[in-house]
Amino acid sequence: MKNILTLITLFCTSITLACGGGEWYGGFYNLFKQTNISAEEFYPFLRDEYNHFYEEHYYYDANAKKVYPKGNVKLWESILTKWTTKEIEKAVYNYDQFNWENKNSALEKNAKTYLAFAQKCSEMFSYRSARSTWDYEKALLQSEYKEQDAQALVAEANTLLSTITNEQLKARYYYQIIRALHYTKNYSEAITFFENTIKNKVTKNEIYYYILDQVAGCHYSSGNYDLAAYYFTKVLNKSVDRKKTAFNSFNFCTFKNVDGAHYSKGIEDEKDLLLIRSLRDFSDEINNIKKFIALDANDARVELLFMRALSNVERDVWETDSYEHKKELPYLKANNKHANLLQVAEQQIASGVKNKDFWRMASSYLSFVNKDLTAAKHKLKEVKTFSDQKKILNIVYEVFTWETISPENENYIHKVLLENPIKKDESAEDWRLIILDKIAHTYLNNGEIAKSFLVHNSIQNTNKIQSLELLNDLEKFYLKPNKSDYEKQLIHINTNNKVNYLDYINYQKGLYYLYEQNPKQALVFFNKNKTYVGKKSIPALIFSNNIKECFDCVESEVMADEVYKAFPFIATTFSRKQLAENLIALEQLRQDEKQWKVKLANYLLGNYYFNISNTGYYRGLLTSNSNCCSYSYTFNDQIKEADAIIKNKENYNLSTIFLHDKNYFDMSSVAMQYYQNTIDLSTDRELNARCLYLMAKCELNRFYNVGVSATFEVKENEYYTFKLPQYKSFKTLEEEYSSTDFYNMIIDECSYFKLYTSQ
Repeated sequence: MKNILTLITLFCTSITLACGGGEWYGGFYNLFKQTNISAEEFYPFLRDEYNHFYEEHYYYDANAKKVYPKGNVKLWESILTKWTTKEIEKAVYNYDQFNWENKNSALEKNAKTYLAFAQKCSEMFSYRSARSTWDYEKALLQSEYKEQDAQALVAEANTLLSTITNEQLKARYYYQIIRALHYTKNYSEAITFFENTIKNKVTKNEIYYYILDQVAGCHYSSGNYDLAAYYFTKVLNKSVDRKKTAFNSFNFCTFKNVDGAHYSKGIEDEKDLLLIRSLRDFSDEINNIKKFIALDANDARVELLFMRALSNVERDVWETDSYEHKKELPYLKANNKHANLLQVAEQQIASGVKNKDFWRMASSYLSFVNKDLTAAKHKLKEVKTFSDQKKILNIVYEVFTWETISPENENYIHKVLLENPIKKDESAEDWRLIILDKIAHTYLNNGEIAKSFLVHNSIQNTNKIQSLELLNDLEKFYLKPNKSDYEKQLIHINTNNKVNYLDYINYQKGLYYLYEQNPKQALVFFNKNKTYVGKKSIPALIFSNNIKECFDCVESEVMADEVYKAFPFIATTFSRKQLAENLIALEQLRQDEKQWKVKLANYLLGNYYFNISNTGYYRGLLTSNSNCCSYSYTFNDQIKEADAIIKNKENYNLSTIFLHDKNYFDMSSVAMQYYQNTIDLSTDRELNARCLYLMAKCELNRFYNVGVSATFEVKENEYYTFKLPQYKSFKTLEEEYSSTDFYNMIIDECSYFKLYTSQ
């Protein structure tokens, strides 16, 4: 499976492969910096969620700082000892822009001659991708590079070589010769030149591994895949600049079922091969680390393999979606991976390795993961270096010791966040967010709902979740005297400048009671709100009804009924407070002496409650949300409601409580009763027929939300069959009102009714 995934990646990127493999992981908190390892040249093989290599970006960024190949630059520095790094980078990678004045020593003149020749070679080879290292057929097919050009370059290189005594410059000319032969498919000539002139005769520095990378490509193109794999293994382990391309190339060799093991001899080869095998396979990572330690405990590559394994542990124990469950962080899975790594770290400390602080810190961190905070703190004190990492871990350890949060604790965390503010463009896996998760969890466990909520949410996130308990606690918290600085900050940063905190809470309470069909209580809280107005006003058409089902249609095209105009107190548009007043007035009209008013009041209330149901045209309007889309309103039965989560403390914290919308209030049942009341009072057969149709819509709403036992199957075509409820209202409409104009209209307009009557 992994090879298939690798192939897919190859075809997508042409030249790069994912280092590692395995399944896709979700978000997790990365508390232990991967770059704590001592061998910076192996950073590319640290774990990265989004790129094939660690923090590599494949898309052009005009503002990105140019990074030149460090291994090559450092090698130049070893002979051009009086040059600055910037001078070397400009001379090597921007030759035409470099000023050679005052560079007059014999070595500098020879360097200039070589770089001019290298520039010529680069122009000749420019048809090849910048990341290409060996024979990609597509690149060669596009080439205008000719055999005689290669021969001319090789001849020129040999002529220049005769004047050179510096060993590094000689090796660089060898590299250009090998490159010219490789790119013109003179593979055997390149291999022979390497065997006779370079192998075992040139210092094994960065340029040697540039050469070996090319020679490995020649072997691959010649069909000697096993030797090519062996050479790519050496390049990956020894080169600084060619590690990633060598890893990609090695993967090509493995597709031929070889990995260079046949040529591996001695401990160094064994370590080199073990590393590349480990990078490709996560299945046996602990044993691979132990094997490497048995070969050489002091090898810096042990830290790399250990760090990759530790990153996998973090994926298990610090999942960022843990707040959607009752998982305690750190969440320890049964695989015991963290305990095995802790044992490795302790073994390394005891063995007397050079970079002992790395292992002490890792041991401390893994003790913390193992929920042994006492040991974690003790071990961290012994670490003398890694000051930034120590500082972070000390803060995290402190916060995770809190079972309750005192004002002193709040002062501590307030100071920490002032000194380490979270910026919008920083990683969502930041260490500061995990301490906020823990703080919010501790607040929730101790019944401090408002503070738990405000750690992650603005007060606007109370919209749609319908939790009176949360709203009451938010109000109580706001009115609390003698708040700590952190408590004041929670309120300040989570209240929009244009929103008055208490007014918004009262507004939300008003909405809560509207959905509870208690407009009188809603009006109490709307009257307390002096400043906040919903983003969308309420149209009088909310008391209308529709035959045409279309949520993205303009309301005037859908809501055709204008019976509400019988009551002048219903304005064209109004606020939610005025909505509550209208509902109260309509309820009072249900007790009126005039029967027509009672009948129409019931009818309008039926329309209103169906329209705000989760299949009604105005669903979402009270909370100023869109009525789109169906899956947001009728297919969220797996989502627990916020109020239940809060009351039962079902989640780790309330960071995503705003996602737990309450969309179903069984408003269709309320609407159905009002429609039935209308029929009971009415002798108007056309109105009654319409009410029966609207009641059928209420039945369908219930079918969508809670299901019904009585259904019938409808075969739309030979491929698709679906179920509908056995509408009681349709039955009455068909049996008792078939002579009405509405019946004749609706049987043409409503496909569901037509299907029902055709049974």
